[in-house]
Amino acid sequence: MKQIIFAAAGCAIAAMAFADATAAMSIQDAAGTYVRRQNGEATLVVKRSGEHWRVSAAIGGVPNGGATVADCGFIAEGSITGGAFDGKVTRVNIVAGLDEEGEAAKPGLGFAFSLGNGTITVRGADAAAICGGEGSVIDGIYKRSSR
Repeated sequence: MKQIIFAAAGCAIAAMAFADATAAMSIQDAAGTYVRRQNGEATLVVKRSGEHWRVSAAIGGVPNGGATVADCGFIAEGSITGGAFDGKVTRVNIVAGLDEEGEAAKPGLGFAFSLGNGTITVRGADAAAICGGEGSVIDGIYKRSSR
């Protein structure tokens, strides 16, 4: 009977260690470029920056003919814990090739997403506040295109 209890306890400890290692791998594996093709093309580039993570975003306006809004670019910095990024938007109005630095974001703008199996899922992002108006969608599923 004692052998069965010790074997079960050993399996539970091994499962917890494996779960911790898997979580650590997914966090380390988060760096890369992720693309979304619905509601206007969008790209998130995720990189480790010291102790934190940096996300550079290029969000295309929702296609609407001549009324399509300009692209939205921003940078968010934060941490990844348990397969989720939680950060603050630090720079806005980033325009690739024209203004790589943009300008400081208003205090308190948050940005969050979940990571899973080569994808990033963004839900509840305040596109109007981050992008400066209506016509952009940040939410959606982004698929990894490169590491």
